[in-house]
Order: sequence, then C-alpha cells, then structure tokens
Amino acid sequence: MLLASNHSGSFFDAVVIGAVLSQPIFTLTRGDVFRKPRAAYWLRAINLIPVFRGSEGRENLKKIDTTVEECFSVMKRNGTVIIFSEGVCVNEWNLRPLGKGTARMAYQAWYGDDAALHGMVVIPTGLTYEHFRGANKRVILHFGDKIESSDIQTDPSEYEKWLREFNALLTTRMGKTILEVPQQSTSTESSRQLETYLAACPRPQGNVLLNMLGALGRAINRPIYRFYTRRVAQKTKGTVFYDSVLFGLLMYTYPILIGLLALVVGAFTLWQAGLAVFIGFPLAALVGNRYRS
Repeated sequence: MLLASNHSGSFFDAVVIGAVLSQPIFTLTRGDVFRKPRAAYWLRAINLIPVFRGSEGRENLKKIDTTVEECFSVMKRNGTVIIFSEGVCVNEWNLRPLGKGTARMAYQAWYGDDAALHGMVVIPTGLTYEHFRGANKRVILHFGDKIESSDIQTDPSEYEKWLREFNALLTTRMGKTILEVPQQSTSTESSRQLETYLAACPRPQGNVLLNMLGALGRAINRPIYRFYTRRVAQKTKGTVFYDSVLFGLLMYTYPILIGLLALVVGAFTLWQAGLAVFIGFPLAALVGNRYRS
C-alpha cells in the first residue's frame, strides 16, 4: 500500500499512523535532513526514506529514481510506504495543493515494467489534531476510500493529463478524511468546529479522586516538562517541528533522566525510595496527562 497523507504535524504524523498499523511502515522524508552521517544512520534505523526534489539540483534526479526503487522494494515485501502528498508541512486545518510526487509514484507502479506492483493501492489518509503545541491533544486519523488504477479514466499515454486526474481524485478523497477550517474563521469559530469534529474522540473521564491524582502527577513532572519545553521552543522557533522534537526528546531521554534520578535518590537514601522514583514519575505523568478536571 501507498498511504497518501496530509502533513500538518511534522514527524509526528508518521508516529500517529504507525501507532495503529501492524505492518512495517516506511516514511518518505525530506532529503536534506540526511546530510549528516550520524543523523542519516538514526533516521534510517526508524525506517525513514529520503526524498529529493529535482528542482533543488540536477544531481538529485538520480537520487529520485533510487528513492522510488526503495519504496517499491518495501511494498514488494508487503510493507507500507507513507508519502505526504502536500509536499510541505504547515500547522493548519486545511488541505494544501498536492504535489505530483504521489501521482508519479502511482503511475510508475501501475504502468512501469514491474508487474509485482500493478495491484498496488493508494489509501487517502488524513490526520486532524486538536492543536499543534505540546501534550494533551486529541487526534483523529481517518483512512479514505482506496484508489486503484481502474479509478483513473484518462489514458495512461496522456501522462500529464493522467497526473492531473489522479491528483483531483486524491484531493477529493483526502479532503473527506480531515477537518478543514476556513482560513477566514475566527478563533472562536475554529474552536467550535474542532470541538464538534473531535467529539468522536472524547477525553477520558475521571472521578474526583483521579482528577486530583492527575493534578498531583502534573505538579510532580512540571519542572522536568518545563525544562524540555523551554529549550525545544528556543531551538524550533519559527518552524513546525516543536511537537515532533519535544516528543522525540521525551521518548528517548526522559527514561534515562528518571533512571539517573532514581539512582541518585537510592544511593543517598534507601533503594526503595529510588525504585519509587523510577516507577512513580512516569506513572504520575501518565495519570496527569489523562485526567484533568
């Protein structure tokens, strides 16, 4: 399958999609982030595939062919490839004009020389976030009606016309998978539309005790959380990467930080106190994020 997704949440989009799929996923990602070998190694380790634009230099044309071949290799092994069809990430509740990358890949799969991919399907995919800044957000993920080669009426020999028809169909079906808020809407109107749309994804309802434990859990973790958010805000100022960078740092370094804190507490007091820190902080964070009055 080729999942054709909108792109409003940066790297977080692939995390959300991958969280609900059982098969391996590989995500097309802007090629410039692979320039440093160490970064490239880590990005490859989490199944990211670099995608390059021919408009950014003639040397990228060969790299584009390599990217397509790599994607097809994944799909032959029953893997799933995610492509962000808008081409750019913008934190907004609208579908932006689609690039031609998805259409070109579908065309090559269906009408290229490789018979193994003639049965590939394109799945319009849409993510709608409650907000784009920090934790405690709801997100709705929808998969639309699949697109098969037979859905495109234009003769494949009319290449450019075929691409335009594919994009028009993908735009229509992808548009049905997300909430689109008119750009001229006021903040109040936008909030109302979001709340109505997200009613299908209700927040966990706690009782008085759980809400009190939630407040305590947030208070316990607040100094650590603020330590992260302030630095991430500085590093990602003016970009769309705040959420994804914050998530990545917390996922990889929060357990290490709590482990070190537990070792220090256990060394200077009792091992039981260290164990309580190691278990208690993450549990408090979980309860604090789920239960709010």
